[in-house]
Amino acid sequence: MVTRTREQAAGLVDRLHALGATVVVVPLISTVPIAHPEEIRSVLSEILAAPAPRWAAFTSATAVRLVVGAAGTEALSGLLVAAVGPATAAALETSGRGPDVIAAEHDASGLAGAMLARGAARATVWFPAAEGARDTLVEALEGAGASVTVQRIYRSVMPDQAPQRLRAALSAGVDAITLTSGSTARHLASACGGSALPEGVLVVCIGEQTAREAAAAGLPVHAFAKESSAEGLVEALVGCLTPEPLP
Repeated sequence: MVTRTREQAAGLVDRLHALGATVVVVPLISTVPIAHPEEIRSVLSEILAAPAPRWAAFTSATAVRLVVGAAGTEALSGLLVAAVGPATAAALETSGRGPDVIAAEHDASGLAGAMLARGAARATVWFPAAEGARDTLVEALEGAGASVTVQRIYRSVMPDQAPQRLRAALSAGVDAITLTSGSTARHLASACGGSALPEGVLVVCIGEQTAREAAAAGLPVHAFAKESSAEGLVEALVGCLTPEPLP
């Protein structure tokens, strides 16, 4: 089971199909913009008016798409741009403005460390983020003297029919569920309505942060990707499903 839409998880779905898997897509997350494009452009203009160095920090491909849709790629030309991981970096590359920094450890702490290593201490940083995003990145950057502007530009919600679609898929039989964010983990737990997953269903997460959030939501976690990417998630999933060789 893939818990994002076919469009959002195309790379993951295609890789699973190529390995012979049957994939059922049950989206557990939907994105709702909460900042008007003019609000995004206004905050970005303020950041661009600040003294250099100026940074934009992206922790999701969704944030990249919303910013580029509101302000255009050229608006990022006056900033150094940081991406939390491969999916976010790919969204920036697709927009025509590749990242200057990609975190080696694909979480907020890793992104902060990568930015600080490139001179972001005492810089002006814009962080267009999801509602409810953790403060880890902000605290690390501000602790090093950076001035950080957090702009909440979207929220993640669970689609209305998600619990029914989840129950139908589980009833039909599922070997494993892939989780690609803390939101998908929390929404899976919510859609289960307090019931445990069927025995034998594996839960595999795209990274350690997602695994921690899944565990905090009361879900079992059987594996997580060492690299937060579709390739890493598939590798972790295959490792779970492949029997250990006999001695």
